[in-house]
Amino acid sequence: MEQKQMNWKRMIIYAVIMAALAGITFFVLFKDSSISEIRSVIREANLWYAVLGIGCMCIFALCEAAIIRGLLKIFRRRIPWSRAWQYAFAGFYFSSITPSATGGQPMQFYYMTRDGLNGAQSTFTLLTVTAAYQMAVLVYGTLSVFLNYSYIKGLPSIIHWLIILGVLANGLAALFILAVIFWRKPVEKIVLKVLSILHRIHLVKDREKASARMEELMEEYAQGGVYLRSKPLVFLKVIVYTFLQLTFLYLSSYCACLALGLTDVPVLQFLMMQAVLSLAVSAVPLPGSVGASESSFLVLFGSLFTSGQILPVMLLARGISFYSFLVISGLVVLYLQFHRRFFAFPS
Repeated sequence: MEQKQMNWKRMIIYAVIMAALAGITFFVLFKDSSISEIRSVIREANLWYAVLGIGCMCIFALCEAAIIRGLLKIFRRRIPWSRAWQYAFAGFYFSSITPSATGGQPMQFYYMTRDGLNGAQSTFTLLTVTAAYQMAVLVYGTLSVFLNYSYIKGLPSIIHWLIILGVLANGLAALFILAVIFWRKPVEKIVLKVLSILHRIHLVKDREKASARMEELMEEYAQGGVYLRSKPLVFLKVIVYTFLQLTFLYLSSYCACLALGLTDVPVLQFLMMQAVLSLAVSAVPLPGSVGASESSFLVLFGSLFTSGQILPVMLLARGISFYSFLVISGLVVLYLQFHRRFFAFPS
């Protein structure tokens, strides 16, 4: 990752695209439904449970903050909980408004290096966070698919293809990142070969400079990998926090059931379907998976709710776990943007 100035114009374009997608999605969903009836159901909801759901999302971000702080300690870098939490909010916000969640880590990197954190160490931290998250989504979702295989098998084929794409995308991405961290030599050879090919077709102008930069980054990753191998409990903590993070993410959507008085919905079954949903839409190249998440929710949760219940639950669940938290994260990003902190670390 290279440090870049924030391109607000591009971010605004992404946000507008996401808003347009959301508008189209809800238009399609509502065209055959009574908006007044849905509004009436949601109006009667117990909003304290919605607040509880937003609290779950805050814990979701707090788990990532704990991971960031723990990984930076590998390099003897200590940052306040509040700042690590702000980095986590920034990751959620920019991942949500960019295609395939590509903007989250680069913008976290931007803020971390702006605050004085080492670039390679920040990259290692964010790569490890990403790998652990993708592994957790993969394991959580795949296990849920197996435990509900007879039900999943009866769903439309589009869901099957989305699950397969999610497994491939998360599995390959996590494998590559872990390979960079733990198996430097073979990955370095492959990367240098790729750079050579890109140089031949004129996509990389200065091969020597690019190779030197890549070797420097891999050396830093390798040092982190050596530490993680010597301190396996650190990586275990990362995995535990990541699974906890996902659980609170899924619980935030379950709070929509509680808010609407649907207390008879099995929480474990809901969490498993939410895990399958996350896996299925993770490879969809749309900002915030808008459209795909809403449509897939209606298909996956069809057996848990009646036809009159499922749309209000979906709207409230997405409102809690995505749209409301997107606004909160955006406000945190504004604070982060204009309240710079410089952490002076010994070299």
